[in-house]
Amino acid sequence: MGEKDIAEKTLEAYNDVFCDIVNVLLFDGRELVKEEELTDAMPLSQYKADGGKLHEQERDVAKFWKEGRIRTAETAKCARCAIR
Repeated sequence: MGEKDIAEKTLEAYNDVFCDIVNVLLFDGRELVKEEELTDAMPLSQYKADGGKLHEQERDVAKFWKEGRIRTAETAKCARCAIR
């Protein structure tokens, strides 16, 4: 893993940086997500795909948004969200 990648993951783990990224990418810069509304989540999750095969997904950083209905995670330099 390169130095830039490690530094990026370290910064994204901070709630203030993470909420800035989410607000810009998902909400056109509107400050809907606040840093005090975020809590850390497990970066690993499992799911069953078609055919019932179990898969594991690992994210760089995962957070729960306590005030919203969205779970956010940073993976491979893009934000991914899923409505609960």
